[in-house]
Amino acid sequence: MTTTYILDIPLPFSRPVRGDIYAQPPLHQAWVDLTLPAGTWLLRLPPAPDTDYPYPHHYRLADGRVVAREQPLSDDEATILTDTQAVTALQNGRPLAQVAWEDWGVYLEQVDRWQQPFRLIRCPLCQGTAFVSVELAQVWCQQCNAQFTVRYTAGDPGFVVDCTWEHLSYKESHYLLPRTSGLMLTMVCKNGGDLLAVHHTPDCHRDDCQPGNPALTDGQEGPLRAGLHACALGDVYDWSFYGHPPTVYDPHQHGSYQLCWPDGRRESWPESAFVRVSGLTWAEKRDLETAASCLEQYLPDSRLHQDLRRFLQTWRVRPSAAPTVPGHAVAFPRPAYLAAGEKYLLYRWLLWQEKPGTRHTAVPVWLVVREIGESSYEKAWQVVRENICFRCGRPVSPAAGQGSGDEQANDHPYCRETWRRYGWRPPAFAREKSTGEQEATSG
Repeated sequence: MTTTYILDIPLPFSRPVRGDIYAQPPLHQAWVDLTLPAGTWLLRLPPAPDTDYPYPHHYRLADGRVVAREQPLSDDEATILTDTQAVTALQNGRPLAQVAWEDWGVYLEQVDRWQQPFRLIRCPLCQGTAFVSVELAQVWCQQCNAQFTVRYTAGDPGFVVDCTWEHLSYKESHYLLPRTSGLMLTMVCKNGGDLLAVHHTPDCHRDDCQPGNPALTDGQEGPLRAGLHACALGDVYDWSFYGHPPTVYDPHQHGSYQLCWPDGRRESWPESAFVRVSGLTWAEKRDLETAASCLEQYLPDSRLHQDLRRFLQTWRVRPSAAPTVPGHAVAFPRPAYLAAGEKYLLYRWLLWQEKPGTRHTAVPVWLVVREIGESSYEKAWQVVRENICFRCGRPVSPAAGQGSGDEQANDHPYCRETWRRYGWRPPAFAREKSTGEQEATSG
């Protein structure tokens, strides 16, 4: 049975910034000094499990915190606590980190002292702020089933969050994305302070942060939710969209939906968002070119000749493997540009190859769609507009594609070079809005 104490005099202790139940050696990276006042209750903890490391002497406070000091408490510093109810409460209380180790066999590590990711971020797919975890194995968005993992930065205080969507709920999400493991979203928050401490301090640097009226985040831009202390933000990098598009061989293909265009055309989605790859090496592609040259020489100009030449050309120009989505050249469109009932749909990919033999890169083509209920068994999405710039994520006004002179040049000027590289032009198509429907925000 462990011993409980009550301090007779104020004493200095240390508390690990990162730590699990008893602050294991790999987590002894930073300590915070604190002084506990006289009258503080402490429960002496046994040595940490499964190690012979010479730990400092650890104690748990009534609020669950673990503190440590080099020397054990002496009779001159503390008195053994004899109150039965107090002793029982201290011995029966277990902090979450201790529960994780004793019940699940998992050391619970805190990624940063001040910044707790899931109290700060919003889900990038549905903007939800409720997160759940199945036995601490992984964190999920309670609303749309997006999955999240947390990792350290490259040495700076803070955290990195990755988001994937292999089990995404299209009903709740603002985005219709192929359910693939090859794509992800990543955000970074580092070098900041305590975003949850919402009060003005002498260190606050914003003019709009005043005593009694601190500056708060509005939750409209960036990955963080509303109501956080804006002066403590530090460096926050918005969600970056990158990875590899799904190919026709992707094992996560499931579900089929109808994509309905205003002119009556219909397509199957997410099939339109799968990239066809050849799996051929550069040498094998050269052999196809040789075969195409032989056709020119030995076969007459016939229908068979044309079909074979078209077939060989198709396989020659296909990417050998899944292209790369360059995060620096792609933006994730914001829900703020959607009207009620609208969603972003990743329709297809535009490919670009810098030179023969190099890997292709791909950028997404976004559509804005609205669900139409044809039947309870078959979902369909009506295309509303296709004027979303893949470079910045903002809508493109008609002037960008159909105007001239200054009017055209001033619309998305920093996106046009990337448009030309991937062969994208602002489409002329724009569905007529029904009465009372919100107009799209122009870029």
